Amino acid sequence: MKTIGLLGGMSYESTLEYYRLINQGIKQRLGGSHSAKILMYSFDYHELEVLLEQNRFDDIARLLITQAQKLKDAGAELLVICANTMHLFADQIELECGLPLIHIVKSTLTEINRLNLKKVALLGTIYTMASPMYPTIMKSSDVDVILPTKRDMAMIHRTIYQELILGQFHESSRNRFLLVIDQLKLQGAEGVVLGCTEIPLLIKEEHLLGFPLLNTMQIHAEAAVEAALKSI
Repeated sequence: MKTIGLLGGMSYESTLEYYRLINQGIKQRLGGSHSAKILMYSFDYHELEVLLEQNRFDDIARLLITQAQKLKDAGAELLVICANTMHLFADQIELECGLPLIHIVKSTLTEINRLNLKKVALLGTIYTMASPMYPTIMKSSDVDVILPTKRDMAMIHRTIYQELILGQFHESSRNRFLLVIDQLKLQGAEGVVLGCTEIPLLIKEEHLLGFPLLNTMQIHAEAAVEAALKSI
């Protein structure tokens, strides 16, 4: 079993869930008392949040690369970034660190292809939704990405930062998200990508009544388990 290096704390609410899902996946695959081999660096997310607001992307990349290198030096054999937005720097991190990185968007695309979806809605932070990251990677499989209106994007972003990363999950916010998803269905969305690892803590499969939900955190955790066990 390979040792997984987690770059977490973005936020710790979702990192807790990553830790649970990865260990649960290892136990299900290997049985008995097995659990995952994990090294983790947990950021003080406030520091990264300020840098994001100031568009200091080079500084963010440097911080992520520094801690990824420390995980490698400590024995990590593959990397997992526990956040969608920070995958904006994934290629730099993988290149500089020299470890295989399990990419959340590429893992999600594999699941989208398995479901044979060709048009998906994307919910996430403004940074993720406004970036070319998802559309560019999805285009490789001719999958179209559609976004909420600017007003709804602002509402989603605000909810993530003012509620979800603080561990607050309100019914009123869930209902607003579900209304946005309904509007995107009318535009032809065949499924919805929860492209922020906090959103699956608010929106779950039972809330969508069978409409395909791509829980990027769960998909990513399962891909990490698969990679860690690949040599077994």
